[in-house]
Amino acid sequence: MLVGSTIKEISNIMKKLIYWTLAIIIICSCSEDIKGPTSSEGTPPGKVVLNNVENSAGKSIIDFTSPQDEDLLYVKATYVVKGVTKQVQVSKFESKITVEGFPSAGEYDVELIAVDLSGNSSETTAVKVNPTEPEFLLVAKTITMIPTFGGIIMRWENLNNAPLEFLIYSTGDDGLEYIESHFSGVTNGEFGLRGFDNTEKDFGVIVRDRWNNESELVRNTLTPLKEARLDKALFEKIILDDDNDMDAWEGLYEYAYDDNITTFNHTWAGSGWPQKFTIDLGVTKKLSRFILTQRQSFPYSHGNPRLFEIWGTNETPAQDGSMDNWVKLKDCVASKPSLEGGTADEDQQHLIDGDEYNFALDVPAVKYVRLIVNETWGQTGFIHVGELTFFGQE
Repeated sequence: MLVGSTIKEISNIMKKLIYWTLAIIIICSCSEDIKGPTSSEGTPPGKVVLNNVENSAGKSIIDFTSPQDEDLLYVKATYVVKGVTKQVQVSKFESKITVEGFPSAGEYDVELIAVDLSGNSSETTAVKVNPTEPEFLLVAKTITMIPTFGGIIMRWENLNNAPLEFLIYSTGDDGLEYIESHFSGVTNGEFGLRGFDNTEKDFGVIVRDRWNNESELVRNTLTPLKEARLDKALFEKIILDDDNDMDAWEGLYEYAYDDNITTFNHTWAGSGWPQKFTIDLGVTKKLSRFILTQRQSFPYSHGNPRLFEIWGTNETPAQDGSMDNWVKLKDCVASKPSLEGGTADEDQQHLIDGDEYNFALDVPAVKYVRLIVNETWGQTGFIHVGELTFFGQE
């Protein structure tokens, strides 16, 4: 009986130990995590010393020396833009701080303050900055608009590749109405606004930056030229003696104009350069523009054309592939927005939309077109095209 009683007592003790251990764990895990300064020391840090101010378009870079306090945490800059207080902070290891988002050139007041681990703030160092004219205003001054088939073409220069939004307006029932926005950071920007008849209209553009600063409306009155999309049902396959076989691998010649950007035509590897193929458009048209869409599964790579020419003629082509009676309509260079200061998102949208090429207004009417590819994105020995779409005078 003594042994049994002892075992029972030990068992009870173990149960109590387990109970209290669990209780302690639960209490600890439920305790409030109180965040705050890691020190309660009440002495403020020394004052920030101003060294220099470098002013540029819409922003200023302030060079400073931090106080030498061991418990220094960061330095902050406080300033007011259009009635709104803004704050920027950098770690104690930095010696420069950028204040930006100014809507115009001029003098602005900035306060520099050092903050320590206890949340103590130093005396204020007053700084006057003089940012120059901001990017959105500089770009707005360069905007030009010209009429084209079915709409207008806008062009601008963005030398510092500022990420900007272009808000586009056109004549509506109640005057100028917002149509759409275009986002761009490329150096030499171009955007075609389409879908208009050939009547006189007002067009306008407002440039907006990422701080919601906006330019005044850039406005012009233009008459778009009449344009229509060519009917791909009229396109016909035509093979000249020196044309390349476009039915290689999973590609098919006609996939270049089947209105499906996920299909493509394809040549065989090692076919030599340049590589060519020819299309009968089915009608004689004065072409306004065309869009070449890449093979979607190999963006900006593989056999997608990068450097190529497009030629046209209204006469039945010679079967031997002679270029007699052909006229070069355009030299084409495919683009990738991120290589011109744009973003990865722009790259993706551009891949879907395709490269658009505008023809000069004086190109002759043609019935046959020929693509001559001189280089691909991937420097390959073959080419492939996802889709070709042509537009011309109605």
